[in-house]
Amino acid sequence: MQRLKISSERGAYEVIAEAGAVSRLGAIVDEEGSPRPRSVVSNSIVGPLWGTPAASSLGAPLIELPDGEEHKRWSTIETLLGRWLDEGLHRGDLVAAVGGGVLTDTAGFAAAVFLRGIDWIAVPTTLLAMVDASVGGKTGVNLDQGKNLVGAFWPPRLVVIDVDTLATLPERELRAGLAEVVKTAWIGDHDLLTLVSSSLDMPATDEWEELVMRCVAVKAEIVGQDEREAGRRAALNLGHTLGHAIEAATGYRRFLHGEAVAWGLLASAMLGRRHGVLSSGGEETIKAAVASLGPLPPITDINPKSLSSHIGRDKKRNAKGIGWVLPTDDGIVLDQRVETDEAIEVLRELQKLWN
Repeated sequence: MQRLKISSERGAYEVIAEAGAVSRLGAIVDEEGSPRPRSVVSNSIVGPLWGTPAASSLGAPLIELPDGEEHKRWSTIETLLGRWLDEGLHRGDLVAAVGGGVLTDTAGFAAAVFLRGIDWIAVPTTLLAMVDASVGGKTGVNLDQGKNLVGAFWPPRLVVIDVDTLATLPERELRAGLAEVVKTAWIGDHDLLTLVSSSLDMPATDEWEELVMRCVAVKAEIVGQDEREAGRRAALNLGHTLGHAIEAATGYRRFLHGEAVAWGLLASAMLGRRHGVLSSGGEETIKAAVASLGPLPPITDINPKSLSSHIGRDKKRNAKGIGWVLPTDDGIVLDQRVETDEAIEVLRELQKLWN
């Protein structure tokens, strides 16, 4: 077992990584001195694989939501809140979210608004959720106008990571999760890049735990200082401004989140070079890391101008505009002003180079 503590305004919480943790989730919760969740939320894909054994271990009923980013909506929240009311949950109860980033974002947000807030436990089952979505307390849903435009900072009371779940992931999901690993590595642990190209051949045990917990350590250090993204936490948005716009422009159906972020990382590297904060060697290193993930869904048929409105509605905008996160040779630089026309120009270059 590996564990790491995350600082939070609501109280510190533990991230625990242990192979086989899902099947003994009830015992782990007991050992942590927490009440057992009275409801387990998963989705139609993860539920039969991991939601059912988690619910059985906890002795709690299982709720299965529809799978997919397109269901990360208000309507899903309303459905889930109604189910919890029907199950008789009250303010002192906990719920558990078992699934990927979409599921933990959705269930976590539902917990944040149910009866003005109840506690929840995150059990991420995808690589992306393990290294990013389940840690740090960001929860929310999408609107037609953009991704994660409605949400709350509502950290879980416990995160339980079972790397055995990675063995049931399609390779595409693993590769998408590795895009977030590349992002995290560039922000705070460049040596992680050496693990990315070989990670798909790693057994889902100690090596995966090392990779996951090193990513968690980077994020823990950042969110512990800036939980509500008033400053430094914006670093975690590297690759996300354009990535979110690509997801929204294609209706959240073509790209996995990590795939869109991978395109965003490529664009950010090119912008960093243009703005003089990243060397040509740094740009090539990022491009090589992304290329090692394998082919991405193409962007050649996306009209770059259709992304303008989505970029303009990015949740990180303020009165001065959107502060982009761009890579430097040894990390990142925050709050860089990039005109939307320049971002579109870079996207056009990407369409030509990666056609």
